[in-house]
Amino acid sequence: MPQLNLYFDDTGSRHPDKKSDASRDGRDWFALGGFLIKQEDEDSAKRLHAEIVEKWNIQKPFHLTDMLARRQGFSWLGKLTDENHDKFWWDYKTFLARIPAIGIACVIDRPGYVGRGYLEKHGANKWLLCRSAFDIMVERSVKIAKSQDRKLGIIFEGSVGTNDTIKEYFKNLKENGLAFDQSNSTQYKPLSKEDFSSTLSTIEYKDKQSQLLQIADSYVYAMARNGYDKHFPLYIRLRDAKRIANFALSNEQIAEMGVKYYCFTGNSSRNSKTGVSPGSIAAPIR
Repeated sequence: MPQLNLYFDDTGSRHPDKKSDASRDGRDWFALGGFLIKQEDEDSAKRLHAEIVEKWNIQKPFHLTDMLARRQGFSWLGKLTDENHDKFWWDYKTFLARIPAIGIACVIDRPGYVGRGYLEKHGANKWLLCRSAFDIMVERSVKIAKSQDRKLGIIFEGSVGTNDTIKEYFKNLKENGLAFDQSNSTQYKPLSKEDFSSTLSTIEYKDKQSQLLQIADSYVYAMARNGYDKHFPLYIRLRDAKRIANFALSNEQIAEMGVKYYCFTGNSSRNSKTGVSPGSIAAPIR
């Protein structure tokens, strides 16, 4: 069978009880996400990456938080004229919007998680956030792969402390399926362990030099930021290009296959196609 690949990265703190820093006031998330791309389209995405790197003489891997803050390898952005600064971001948004991909993610509001009592119930278990996000993101990706009659491969940015854990999550899905409270998950049409076993193919990790993982970094940040800031320009550009699952899928598919905003409250900023409604969040993994 042909293959669809999920490239994903994380953003935010996976520690449920970690105090957020001042810069995250009002938008305190943990998210796993990135994009789905047909294996045969990967070379096209890499060419687009190479073109913008060459045009702007980029010396470091793209990392969106550094780019927005104009720091570290992207401090040079702060030295550009306003005109050239605007040109760079226009080029960067255009580059991301041209990637033949679909953005997918699970975004967890950390204060919402604590407010629902999950921290008291499960303790300071940082991996609960990670596993919940992983299972939700992968299940939705599997559904999209199945709709295209494709296998699903997974590639993530490696980290010494998390590589084995992420691979164990993958193995567990293939062997045992989901561990969500089925009474709360029925509306999302959860997949069986046989669905995971037959659709999931391989999982591997790569470093920050991976062109496609650099793209995933920007995609997941944009989707996470949208949970709080519906005017974030990068998300708007991806949305308008139909590069976000919620805008690439039919309305009937969004609830079970779109970007998931998890533990958000009615006060969170979001548009009408984020697939979120108060009280619709599945219970966390036991």
